[in-house]
Parts: sequence; C-alpha cells; structure tokens
Amino acid sequence: MSLSSSPLLAALQGHAGSRRTALLDGLGATSFEATARRAHQLAAQLRAAGLSGGRVALSSLPDRSWLEGFWAILLSGGTVVPISPLHPPPERAQLLRQSAARAHLVSAGLPGDFAQGPLHRLVFEQGQLLHPPALLASEPDPQALRARGLPPALLLFISGTTGRPKGVPLSHEQVWASVDTLGQAWEMSAADRLLHVLPLHHVHGICVALLNAFCAGACTELLPRYEPARVLESLGECSVLMSVPTQHKRLVDHLEQLPAAEQAEAATRLRQLRLITSGSAKLPETLGRRLEQLSGQYPLERYGMTEVGIVIGNPLHGPRTPGSCGRPLPGCEIRIVDESGTDVAPGEPGELWIRGASVFSGYDGDEAATRAAFSAGFFKSGDTAQWLPDGFIQILGRTSVDIIKSGGYKLSAVEIEEQLGGHAWVHDVAVVGLPDEEWGERAVAVVIATAEARARVESDPPAASAELREWLKQRVAGYQVPRAVTWWPELPRNAMGKVQKPELIRLLQA
Repeated sequence: MSLSSSPLLAALQGHAGSRRTALLDGLGATSFEATARRAHQLAAQLRAAGLSGGRVALSSLPDRSWLEGFWAILLSGGTVVPISPLHPPPERAQLLRQSAARAHLVSAGLPGDFAQGPLHRLVFEQGQLLHPPALLASEPDPQALRARGLPPALLLFISGTTGRPKGVPLSHEQVWASVDTLGQAWEMSAADRLLHVLPLHHVHGICVALLNAFCAGACTELLPRYEPARVLESLGECSVLMSVPTQHKRLVDHLEQLPAAEQAEAATRLRQLRLITSGSAKLPETLGRRLEQLSGQYPLERYGMTEVGIVIGNPLHGPRTPGSCGRPLPGCEIRIVDESGTDVAPGEPGELWIRGASVFSGYDGDEAATRAAFSAGFFKSGDTAQWLPDGFIQILGRTSVDIIKSGGYKLSAVEIEEQLGGHAWVHDVAVVGLPDEEWGERAVAVVIATAEARARVESDPPAASAELREWLKQRVAGYQVPRAVTWWPELPRNAMGKVQKPELIRLLQA
C-alpha cells in the first residue's frame, strides 16, 4: 500500500476542502480545511528532517495539536506512537525506548519536562516545527519507500502479563476497518457533534471516538479533562457522547445531586443526545438503568480491544440487552470455544475468539506472544464469554487475573507489583481486581510488610497505606495506583509457592 491508496488518508483528503468545523477546543473552532493544511505543512517538515517512513512518538494536550500531529505523521509515511502526558517521566522514557521511535513530536502547550527523554524532541505549533532540526538522517529514497509499502498507522501500548508493555501495531487498513464499521453501525455523519472526554493514547479515544467522528465529517468538541459539570454544559450542543462506566457514574451522581430544576434542565440536554455509548469495561445494569431514566436511552454497550478494534455491539436501533455487548458487527467473525478449541453451545462459557479486517497481525517484536495469541486464524481474546439465546454475547470475565480493567484502562497487575516491590517496606505483594460499580474493577494491593517496617505499619495501617500510594504515584500513572492498599501477614499460595489470586479475591470479598 502507498500513501495515495491509504483509506485513512483518503478520508482526510475527502474533507480537506471543507470549511465546516472539525474541532472545538480551548482555542476555539478549527475547520477540516485548516486541519488538513497544517497537517500537510508539518508533514513536509518531518520529511525534510528525514523522518519519512519512520516511527514518530506524539505527545500533545487534548486539542487540535494532537489531530494535526497525527495526520502529519501519517502523511509523511510514518507510524504514530501516542505517548500520554498523563504518564510520569520514567514511564514515558520506557515507552519511548521500547517504541524504537526516531523522534518525539511534542506540542508547544506541554510543560518543559517533555524536553527530557531518550529521543530527539521536535516542538510544533499550528502546523510548524518551532525549531526545525538539521537532518536526523538522510532522506529515504522514494522508490525504496514505495517498494516497502506503508508502515503501520499506529503503534499502541497495552499492559502485558509479564509486566512489560506490549506494542500493538495497527495498519492503515485495520484502523480504517474499525473506524468505517463503527461509523456505519452508529450512522455517524456530518450532522453529528461528538463530545470527546477520553484519553488520546488508547484505541477508544483515538479510533472509536476521534477518528470515527472526523472521518464521518462530524464536529468533535474536545474537553481537556472529565468534569461532570463541564460535560453537562456541552451536552446541549452535542449529539453523541462516548464514555466509560466510571465517567457515566460520575455524571449521574453529579446530576442526581443537583436541585430539581437544574436536574430537569440537565436531563433535557441528555435526552437531546441521539447516541450514548459505554465501553472499555462492563457497565453495571443498575448504573445503565439510572442513566436510561435520565436520558431516555440505555447506553449502547459494545466490545473491543486494542488488538481488534470494536467487533461486537448492541444495535443503534431497537432494544439493547443490559449486561450484553451485543452481536458481532459486520465483517467480524466470533467464536466462543472450550479449552480444546471446540465451539460451545449457547449458555456455556468459553474463550472469545475473533477474526476480521480490523484484527491486528501480531505484537511488535514479540513472535512468541503473537504465536500464543492466535489459533486457526482467530485472535484469542483471553476473555470468557457465552452466547445468549437471542444471538447476543455476554462477557463473563477474563481468562487472566493479571489484567485489571479499571475506569476504562487495562492495568497490568504484574507491572504494579514490580513497582511496589521496590519500596523498602514491601516484603511481598499481590495486586488483584475486585468488582466495583464505579470503576468496573478497582485494583487492590495486598502487601506483606518487611520485618523492619512491621511496627510502623501495625501502628497506623491507613497512614502506611496512604504513604505507599503516594510513593507509587511518583513512579506510575495515577490510574495505575491501586485504589486500596491492605496489609496482611501472608498470601495464599499453592504447593509451588505461587500466589493463588482467585483465592485472594475470594478472601478480600468475604
């Protein structure tokens, strides 16, 4: 595939002449035409810096700069590696190194500590590099680039069960297949206005929300952070709201605490939305019903992963089944199988397997993980599911207890355990996820204190827990810090000495 045949870039070019508003952010409104023009300008400078065809990390505040940087990297023939400002410097540095990116494209609005890191830093604003560098490498031969074909459009990182993040490369075709399938299923159009409240380093915020709206010619209002009062202010002008259950709960809790007159006004705004979606974690039915009572619609639940995009969804029109993620979307083939790989009957649990145009081809530089993730051409999700009588699918949980879905994020228990293990008070630790109505799951750390710290911990366990959590916040992103830290004398283990996490979860819930 060449640049001229990329379906993603064709969507950008298709709107390039439009003066309609593409984006609303803290700087005001910007059009599709201005976005495309600035992206082309920046792409030319990236090519002049010798970055054609390479991986380029992208960090920006949630505003127009992110979108312009994204399209510019693709137009230069490169791969976008989103690096979130939410991550502390050590974690950013790790992801930058692991990505093998050739440079770090950083919007001018970010603080100065983004100058730190292992890569050459390119600062940009309004489609221009502020300090154009000398060539980072000789300009690749155009014919060689054409012969090689386009590299992946995106390289996203997810938590791995080994503690080291996994890189998920997504091609132009795979990203487009996910965006186009959802755009048609949800009938996205230029008449829509999306209220965007999701992080821009996950497939949810990037592909499901932002690119879905942009490629359909819809306007997107980007909020810098999730604040229920600010969300309610914007709802009157928007037609689509995509959120995670944690955000839905914060919105409903806020709305229900308002005086009656203000609550009625807010509910009127909610009822003007034609579509409310919920994803990245299971939506508790009690929360879905509360939101339905206020908005007039039960949120549209769907299922997806970074590796596959969105492959299952409840219908846009017609009844939605609470607790179910819906039916397979067009072009997506779903199997639910037992341990031998045999399809199970409806009502029987099994592992969810996926095949389709949006499914990735393999983990970045990890052939062993790739081989383990596929069977008979299907991606093995690691999620346990069952068919319901109406052909809908219900997700029952995960095959691995080391991946925790909390507040729309996928957390690696092993990664958090490794970080906590570096504290002088921690002799041993296990991190698990417990069901939670607000967060989907809340991460809980069960810690065995060292002999030296035991007296300190026993004298004031809550203070010791708070101090350990504050220490961890300096080393990982805030959403990775366990919601609770509890101190135990020992952990349940099997005969081989391995921590029995299912038993630990049972004990914590007892």
